[in-house]
Amino acid sequence: MRKKVKGKLYFLARDAKSRMRNFNKERSIFEQVPYAKMCFSAKEQELYERVCKMLDSDQIIINPIKELMDHKYYNSLSIEGRQKYISDLSEKYKEYKLRYEREHELKNVSSI
Repeated sequence: MRKKVKGKLYFLARDAKSRMRNFNKERSIFEQVPYAKMCFSAKEQELYERVCKMLDSDQIIINPIKELMDHKYYNSLSIEGRQKYISDLSEKYKEYKLRYEREHELKNVSSI
């Protein structure tokens, strides 16, 4: 009887297969608990819904931050407060846009 010698290629392939199994498990867990169902405050959820409406619309929005901001609250702030408000709002917009794109990407992948 000859003993089979396993080379580097065997171990590389085994590791790659293991990574793919783990990736598929993580992906299936992510699909079971969508990003949208994570805990968000009512204010954050309302802002996210506004972002979704903007992204779903066929209109070209030049300044989305201006569309999202609460002008009454913004006008009551100091100059430093205004800068922080706009900075925070732009970060949230980027985060929500990424969330929106991920959710729609998952919907498109699952519909195929």
